[in-house]
Amino acid sequence: GKSFSAEVNTSKSQRTFAISVGEPYVTPEGISRNWELFDRKVDLDDLDVSNVAYETLGGGISFGVPITEDDRVFVGGRFEQTKVTLRGDRSKAATSDSVSPERYWQYVDEYGKSSQSALLTLGWSRDTRDNLLAPTRGRYQRLSGEVSLPVLDTRYYRATYQLTQYFPLSKTWTLGFNFQAGYGDSYNNKQYPFFKNFYAGGIGSVRGYESSTLGPTDSNGDHMGGNKQLILSTELLFPLPGADRTLRGLFFVDGGYVWGYERKKGQTGYHDQRFSLGDLRYAAGFGVAWISPLGPLKFSIAFPLNDKSGDDTQRFQFQIGTGF
Repeated sequence: GKSFSAEVNTSKSQRTFAISVGEPYVTPEGISRNWELFDRKVDLDDLDVSNVAYETLGGGISFGVPITEDDRVFVGGRFEQTKVTLRGDRSKAATSDSVSPERYWQYVDEYGKSSQSALLTLGWSRDTRDNLLAPTRGRYQRLSGEVSLPVLDTRYYRATYQLTQYFPLSKTWTLGFNFQAGYGDSYNNKQYPFFKNFYAGGIGSVRGYESSTLGPTDSNGDHMGGNKQLILSTELLFPLPGADRTLRGLFFVDGGYVWGYERKKGQTGYHDQRFSLGDLRYAAGFGVAWISPLGPLKFSIAFPLNDKSGDDTQRFQFQIGTGF
């Protein structure tokens, strides 16, 4: 039968209203269909990342086609309209963190405060994990991409790849690896939408650093995110005394960074950072993963290994949801 899900988040920094309807067997061959409608507003200033806010309204449809028992291919379409809210006096953008970065003003100069996108979405996934919530063996891979068609305002493409592998070391100890990469760019001499940037830092990417703070900055200190991303993680999961598999301890090492357009103090223009493994930030630590009645939770204490001047570090972090 059909499945229905709703997401509601009314926090000050991230407001979300979204609904989706899934149909797992549209055809006898097992083709699935999913509809979605959403209204998402993000205020990066409230997240202490950058002084800008944007709201995206849209909807879409996607189909999943089974190729093998473990493989599925996805194809769909989506419409998005994004409204950008800039703040402050533009003439002070280079020096004041209470003003939106100049690059965001340049985006509005080109597209206006509201822009529309007609997106083609494509993807592939393979999942051989033995358990979705507490895997001990198997592999998960997902390749996904979206491209804005040249019929509305934006001209860009964006792709992500994730590989997660679990190895059982014993009946109760598990070693896990996670690799994640992303890349986006524009075409037809248009500017890449900054609200499609990748971010790194925080649990779920590089623990030990504040959420979304790794990567290029503006001359006023705002964190810009980037169009290139690399995340690497390793976890060793083990049972805790007296606990069942719903509560496990873990040791971890994370690494990652994002690259994009940066402007340092005293510079008048932006330069596109080149990808360099030497920029990666690393952290190690320990934590607890708990499959609670309210859903999976993860708590960690991390110690940055090579933080540099200007990095925002954070020892204790927690995550709601599955994954690294």
